Amino acid sequence: LYQVGAGSFARVYRAVNVNDGSVVAVKVLRSRFTQDAEKCRWFRREGEMGRLLRHPNICAIEDVGQENNTTYITMEFVEGQTLRELVRIRGALDPGRSINLLDQMCAGIEYAHRRGLTHGDVKASNMLISSIGQVKVVDFGLARIDAETGDRSLGGSKRDKGDKGDNLRTLDYATLEKLA
Repeated sequence: LYQVGAGSFARVYRAVNVNDGSVVAVKVLRSRFTQDAEKCRWFRREGEMGRLLRHPNICAIEDVGQENNTTYITMEFVEGQTLRELVRIRGALDPGRSINLLDQMCAGIEYAHRRGLTHGDVKASNMLISSIGQVKVVDFGLARIDAETGDRSLGGSKRDKGDKGDNLRTLDYATLEKLA
C-alpha cells in the first residue's frame, strides 16, 4: 500500500495479504543489494531466525522469500511507532510508562536469550510501540546464536556470530545485552 519505514538495507511497506485480507508489513531488501549474494543471505537469515521466535513482545515473522529478483520478509504489521519516535515527539516518558515499556522489551529479549539468541542491535529504533502500548522487538539482522545454549531449531555452528566470525552489534547499545 505504502512505505512505512526505511533502513540502510531495506524498506518496509504496509501491505494486504491477498489470501486472507489481513494487513502485514513487508520488508524488502533494497534493489542495490539484490545482486550481492552475501547481503541476500544475511537478509534471509534475519527472517529465518525471527520466524522461529514466537513471543508477544517480538514482531512475528510470517514468511521469507524471493520473487522477481526481490528478497522479502513478511511480518506482523504493528500500528504505532518506534520508541525513538515516541521519545522524540513526546519527550521524556513518565516513570510508570517507562518501566512498563522496559519490562516488555526485556521480556522479548529474555525470551530470545533463553532460546540462545542474542539480538545484537538493541536500540530505540528497533522497539516498536503499538497504538495500545505493546512493545514489539524487531530487526534480528545482527543476531547471534550461542551454540551452548542455543535452540537447535535456530541453526548455528560451534559459535555462530553472523557467519563472519565478527562480534557484530550496534556499539552504542552493546552494553545493554550480553557481550560474550
